[in-house]
Amino acid sequence: MPAMRSRLITFFRDETATATMEFVIIFPVIMMVFVASFETSMIMTRQVMMERTLDQAVRVLRLAKGLTVTSDEIRDTICDNTSFLPDCNALLMIDLQPIDDTTYEMPEDNDLCVHRSDATVTPDNEFIVGIDHEIMLIRACMIVDRILPFSGYGLNLTRDDSGGLHMIAASVFVNEPD
Repeated sequence: MPAMRSRLITFFRDETATATMEFVIIFPVIMMVFVASFETSMIMTRQVMMERTLDQAVRVLRLAKGLTVTSDEIRDTICDNTSFLPDCNALLMIDLQPIDDTTYEMPEDNDLCVHRSDATVTPDNEFIVGIDHEIMLIRACMIVDRILPFSGYGLNLTRDDSGGLHMIAASVFVNEPD
């Protein structure tokens, strides 16, 4: 019995491999923080690039006086100016409509994004160019997948049934007179 007690005391006082134990305990936490920060930065980069290219497309739309501009041309302008939006031409939805200048009521954006499994948009997104001096709202919506589906940040964002994140950018401008 004294030999066993002596071995137990020696075992508990032994400090070999304590750094390994600390590493094994701390490493998963550090990696989770790193992965979450990486995913957050990639999602934010995509969002910022989408907003930037939408602003560039609004400039094209405002300067295209007398020309007929379609939603496909605006979508192509957005997609051509960024490489951070995966499968942009197929997934990006554009909505352009006037804002009532008596109530300034904004349209709902709940149904702006297209569900990836559906080929139709419900309700139909509009593309109304508007008239002179009219306040216009242009919105772009895209559903993208999380880069790392197991990290925590992407779990808090709006998702559809397939797990895709809804990225929405909007801009308001006034139609200039001819």
